[in-house]
Amino acid sequence: MRKKLSLLVVLLLVGAYAAYAVSQPKLPEVKGCVNPFREVKPVEKTPENWSSVRVFTKILVSKDLRSLAKPWEVDYKSVRIVRHIVDYNGERIEMLAMGIPLKDGKHVIGYYEFSKPVQGVKTRAYLFSVDESHARTQALSTNGQVTILSSCPHECSSDADCGILEACYEICCEQSSPDPDCVFWCCDLCGPACLLGPVACLSCSLGLCPWCYYDICRDCLEEGSICQSVAP
Repeated sequence: MRKKLSLLVVLLLVGAYAAYAVSQPKLPEVKGCVNPFREVKPVEKTPENWSSVRVFTKILVSKDLRSLAKPWEVDYKSVRIVRHIVDYNGERIEMLAMGIPLKDGKHVIGYYEFSKPVQGVKTRAYLFSVDESHARTQALSTNGQVTILSSCPHECSSDADCGILEACYEICCEQSSPDPDCVFWCCDLCGPACLLGPVACLSCSLGLCPWCYYDICRDCLEEGSICQSVAP
């Protein structure tokens, strides 16, 4: 009976993934070095209380997420999910933000999914390694295209430096951990999380207020750039 139930669960997950993959529209090209958090303005936010099964399914069907971590590596009890309404060029769109810490206590994923592309960015994910004073970007994924960073690359200054079907992306290879006082001021509800340590603070700020993290509450210690494919 258990084997039949396990097989049924696997078939349902495979079917869900197949339906998701088929339904995905062709994504537009990303023009230039785009930081989507500088292109949108926050309007309102609503914390989401997803079950572990739903988070597991999201990781399974998202090419960005499953390329950065396996579902069994996630610390599900500490995942933070917030659905934002943002203003983009005078239109209100949704942005799903997830702060996903891993069980090793040393890595956090920030995942973002827009209801409409922001200058071509539909989905973006970051894998960070975290210690007491620094957060380093280990991998970046945009619209399902993943780049693993072994060191800080400096490949381009504009799209003209890249090949056909590629765009230039600005990245921050190493940044300071979020300043707790800044996060408390900017992200309000993340103050208590920051008292628990850098992983909890980063997970909260990535979900609740990503623009605070990426633009206000931490310093970029080393910037770089990469040429990344824009093909869907």
